[in-house]
Amino acid sequence: MLVQFTLKNFCSFRDEHTISFLASNDKNLRDDNTFQVNSKTRLLRTAVLYGANASGKTNIFKALHFFLQFAVTSGPHMQKGDRIGINPFILSKSTVNEPSFFELVFYHAVEGREPIRYRYGLQLSQDHVIEEYLYAVNNLKEVMLFYREGQKIECSLTNFKEGLKVPRDTVRENASFLSVCAQTNGEIAGRIITYFRVIGIFSGNEEFPPIAMYMKPNDEMHARIINFLHFADLQIDDYQKRKLPVDFAGIADPEFRDFLKSKMPDGYSEKLFFGHPLYDGNEKIGIQYIPEEEESTGTNKLFSYSSVILDVLSKGGVLFADEFDSSLHPLIVENIIKLFNSPKDNPHNAQLVISCQSVHIMTNKLFRRDQIWFCEKDQHGASDLYSLFDFDEPVRKDASYNKNYLKGKYGAIPAIDEIRLHMGEV
Repeated sequence: MLVQFTLKNFCSFRDEHTISFLASNDKNLRDDNTFQVNSKTRLLRTAVLYGANASGKTNIFKALHFFLQFAVTSGPHMQKGDRIGINPFILSKSTVNEPSFFELVFYHAVEGREPIRYRYGLQLSQDHVIEEYLYAVNNLKEVMLFYREGQKIECSLTNFKEGLKVPRDTVRENASFLSVCAQTNGEIAGRIITYFRVIGIFSGNEEFPPIAMYMKPNDEMHARIINFLHFADLQIDDYQKRKLPVDFAGIADPEFRDFLKSKMPDGYSEKLFFGHPLYDGNEKIGIQYIPEEEESTGTNKLFSYSSVILDVLSKGGVLFADEFDSSLHPLIVENIIKLFNSPKDNPHNAQLVISCQSVHIMTNKLFRRDQIWFCEKDQHGASDLYSLFDFDEPVRKDASYNKNYLKGKYGAIPAIDEIRLHMGEV
């Protein structure tokens, strides 16, 4: 369960900004759109991010992905001397050679125990870790598990004994101490690394492999995916994975074609087929299977999303989806959000964070003010990040959010008049 993510000096984010999933004291949609973690904390089930093109929305997703990848894999996968590869804000001389900073606050529960609140942070240069820390809330007080400054690492004698067992010469300057602790079977570090691994981050603008194709046959999941596709009104009653012989005819070079045939005489490829109802007049008489390449982009994308969405709804977890509405009808996007906002359909409090351009869904019937976030670039090319709840003059909870947004009242829209001026039309 994510509480907040902070970034600084990464891509278009020059200054420190935080996207928070802490529920405010707003009573609107409280029972549906938020959930109780403990007596003091409520979190949001969903959040949506809006902004003009190139405003920096995607960079939030990139930053979280980079942070998690480094935290998880830098120990086992990077070598001494490898560059970390941060991407600082390059439109200012004062930041281009400065470190990047990231911090994630989250709850993680061990089965049978109350969720523990952790705060994990990294400050990174291009070639080494400047600062790394892990804190946890114990009996309402935040305590240090470990704190690292360069290659100097301090571990709590009572709260992080596993860190004391790690030989310091095995901790490279370009690797996270957290990942090294997990490699040496540290219990706390291992749990956190496992949790980081299952935070899903993807983009609707990129090819998203249909995970259902690679899952073990499961009649229950198969039926749930079909029901999900029915929910989206796609008229699909079945799907099949078929093995087909490799077609070498499309290879122009005859020598290379013959070489491949000799190396893969029994080669095959896997292809997905969608089953549509077949009719004789008004009578349904069977199913007609259509190969995936003949289906729409939206159908293939929704199928790709289906197993991920259903899995996280059934188990709990976190999904970050950039450009989530790409190739999807706004009503489908709206109803997927409703699934996550529903305590009945989302009993394990999965969280969904999306960016999109579907202004249609920006309403007080679907979102609270603290769930709607905006990205906007200033005159220096630096991204700003703020929510509808952050305005000095409070936005009315019964306001027409989408209409006001398109009128420019909340910012984060393209400067159309300025564009027309540069084109000589104004």
